[in-house]
Formats: sequence, C-alpha cells, structure tokens
Amino acid sequence: MAVESPKKRRTARTTKRSGRHRAVPDPLAAIIGQRIRALRIAAHLGFDAFVEETGLGRGYVSELERGLVVPTIGTLARIAGALDVTLADIVAGDSERERLFSDLRRADAKLVKELRDIVSRSYRP
Repeated sequence: MAVESPKKRRTARTTKRSGRHRAVPDPLAAIIGQRIRALRIAAHLGFDAFVEETGLGRGYVSELERGLVVPTIGTLARIAGALDVTLADIVAGDSERERLFSDLRRADAKLVKELRDIVSRSYRP
C-alpha cells in the first residue's frame, strides 16, 4: 500500500514561489513598505538606483514596497543606510508622540535640551 506524502497547504498569504512572499499584503509590512517608498522618493532615489544602492533584488524591493514580504532587521538596516536614515525612521508609527520624536531628531542639541528641561519641570511627580 502506497503512503501519500502530505501536501504543503497553501494559504491566502503565500504565493507559489515561497512562504516568505505573500499574495495579500501583511498590514504592518504594507505600512513599512509605504514608508520605505516615501523615504526613497523624498531622497530623490529612483527605483533602480535604490535597488543598486541596497544590493537587494528588483522583485524583492517591489514586493517590499507593496507589503508582500516582511523584511528582516538586517534588510531594514541596509535600506536605512541607503536612504541615510535610521531604523527608527523606517519603523516609527504615526502617533503625535512619534511625529514629535521625528521632528526633534532634526533639531539641534541645544533645542532638544531646552525642550527636555521644559518637559521635566512640567511633569514632576
């Protein structure tokens, strides 16, 4: 009697190529991908130049920007280096606190210290 080998079950999230690539965007990966695309455009890097700068494949970058792959921390670090930003710039959310953090990252050290002093005086227990 022949024993059938179990077939790999495909889900709506995977494509035929591999389990890392999705047919439907992952919500968080889509947000990261949109942010990467926005940062790339803000840096005036065309798609091909970005691919060359990161050393990633064209297909991977395309899927990344569409949220079809979930990048590793190493990949995000390569992307951050190519865009001359930090990992925080790529993964930070869109709350008021995170927007303030983003704005303050571009401020000079003196202004940051003054603001920290104001905040510490305002929120003493």
